Formats: sequence, C-alpha cells, structure tokens
Amino acid sequence: MKKRLVLVISAILMVSFFTVIAFANSTIKLIVNGSEIKPDVPPQIINGRTMVPIKWVAEAVGAEVKWDKQDRIVTNSFSDKVETDLISNYLRTAETPKHFVENFAHALQERNGAVARLFLSPEIRGQIKPEIIGPSTPVTKIEIKEVSYSNYYWVYNVKAYYGPYDNNSPTLAFEIKLTVEPERYPDCSVVSSRYFITKLDWINGKTEFIPN
Repeated sequence: MKKRLVLVISAILMVSFFTVIAFANSTIKLIVNGSEIKPDVPPQIINGRTMVPIKWVAEAVGAEVKWDKQDRIVTNSFSDKVETDLISNYLRTAETPKHFVENFAHALQERNGAVARLFLSPEIRGQIKPEIIGPSTPVTKIEIKEVSYSNYYWVYNVKAYYGPYDNNSPTLAFEIKLTVEPERYPDCSVVSSRYFITKLDWINGKTEFIPN
C-alpha cells in the first residue's frame, strides 16, 4: 500500500512538469522541464482531452517504465532521488516569493527538517538536519518581512516565537535571513513560480535549531 501511495503521489506531482501546446494547424508540442520531446506516437486531442504517451513523459522526468504484456499493466517507478526532486519541486512552487517563504516557515514551525531541507538549494541543504529539529517547545508565531529585492533575488527576515504561556510574553525562538532566487533552466531562463533558498544566515535564537 505504501509503495502504491508513493507512486500515486509521484504521478500527481509529475503533471506539474510537462506542458502541452496546441497550435492552430493541429501540431501539438510536448514540453517537459522546458525541453521539447518528440514521442514516436504524437500527442492527440480526443473528446476534448489531450492524450500524451506516458512512457515518454515519465522517462523524461527520470522514471522507469515497464510493460507487463501478460497482465496488461504499465508500471512507473522512481528512484529515491527522483522522488525527492519531484517533491522538492512541488514544495518550491508558489504564487509569489513571499508565499514560498511562508510555506518554508510553516515547515520550520512544524519542526519538520526533512521537508524544510527541500526548500533549500542542494548546495546548502546541510544547514538543516533531516531529523525533526528544534526544542520541544512549539513555535506559535512567525513573522516574515521583506528586507530587499532585485531582479534576481529577494531577501527576507524570518522571526519565530514561543508562547505566550501563562503570564509570560512571547519569546524569540529564532531569527534567520533568507535569500530567495527563482529556479532557472540550463539556459538561465526563469522557471515560472518556482524558487530556491540559496542563502540562509543565522541571526538570533536557539543555535541547535539550524546548525552551522
């Protein structure tokens, strides 16, 4: 059941990675991760729905496709790395950079280090432990402030607080500064609505939350 669930989730996420473009002359282009692929059986529009060959789309995002002729079953499977990349791309898709940071902050608030790591660029993922992070006291409030921006990146200040508990005022749990950049294709063009945290600076708070 668990393997089936992972496969279903991966298949759903995979939909985000390909685009079908239909032209007036009935030519249909299949774009996967910004690159056109040309399957041996071209995409077709049938009863108002665009049908594409799953083998070509799945293999384009790193899946292995097997055909069981006897039972007439098509099976898609992903390596751990491909599954991680698919989930990371899904998590890093947001309407705006601030929305992206809000999603990242929610992962920190839930103390889910494995999820929080996927918002970071691969080069800096080691700055967050994959295990559940932070002290046992739950974070109850998070403040996000845009510090600066340019055509290439955005900088945000993120503060998290404990409490209030009993008669005590809220106390600072941690404060970090994030640099957010859009994801880019190999040709340096921007991937629409997908971002990376490319720099994470510790400012204040519990240093065990995000190790150096």
